[in-house]
Amino acid sequence: MYNFRKFENIFASEPGFAYGEQTINKILKSRRLADKVLFIDRLLETLGIERHIPDKDGTASKFAQLVFLPERYRIFIKGVWLLDRGEFANALDHLTEPVLIPTFPEEILYILCTHPAQHDGKLPLAYYYTVSPAITSPKVLEALFSKIALSSVTEAFFWSRKQCDPNRRKLFKQLIHTVLDGPEGEDRARRSVELIHLPFSKEEEAWFEALLTDGEGRDLHGAKDMLAVRAIATGKSRPTAEQGAGYGAQSDHAMDWSSLGSSYGQDSMTSLR
Repeated sequence: MYNFRKFENIFASEPGFAYGEQTINKILKSRRLADKVLFIDRLLETLGIERHIPDKDGTASKFAQLVFLPERYRIFIKGVWLLDRGEFANALDHLTEPVLIPTFPEEILYILCTHPAQHDGKLPLAYYYTVSPAITSPKVLEALFSKIALSSVTEAFFWSRKQCDPNRRKLFKQLIHTVLDGPEGEDRARRSVELIHLPFSKEEEAWFEALLTDGEGRDLHGAKDMLAVRAIATGKSRPTAEQGAGYGAQSDHAMDWSSLGSSYGQDSMTSLR
């Protein structure tokens, strides 16, 4: 009887075979970028195969054919093989197949969120919204939320509300940090205005003010100005002549108070850059 748990039955050695230095370096780099564990390693561990090897071309597919795995398992194995090779778009074509039961979803999501090649967040969010995995790991939750916040401040805000406490407050603070720590320019101004006009609850309003007044967010770029503009936007206060004169055209936080009157209420405002 074929014993798939025996390493030698799956990965028969070839006499004289050895990986070249370039291949070995590529595999080691892939492991470093994959949080030090490739998905072929996770798969072998799940199958009870203790000895791990580098990811040799075609090994996983040959194994799938040899043990007559159903088609959906072959699709999954090919998907994780592509994932280990950094071919993320092709990997997701396989891993988001409707016939698959999501396996290693949090691990896959974390790698997609943190890999340098996925800085724009499109593939991580595509995977998340297609598979809809339950997120139980704090580091995965934080990594995913950072991609949602970069994509849309409003979407991130309402998504954070669906999380249980204390995660909700933690994500709310992360959203403010993401906006104010963003690259300087028009995009940060637009995202700041989007944040200022969100419909905070009384509890969220208190978090917002505490973070930017006395919390770790008080030293963030534009923290004081965001508090002031939020107060004006919600009708809590109006800028005084002294404030306007004190800030002039631009404050230390690059807040253009002279443009506030004309820009407030429009879809975009360039006063928080």
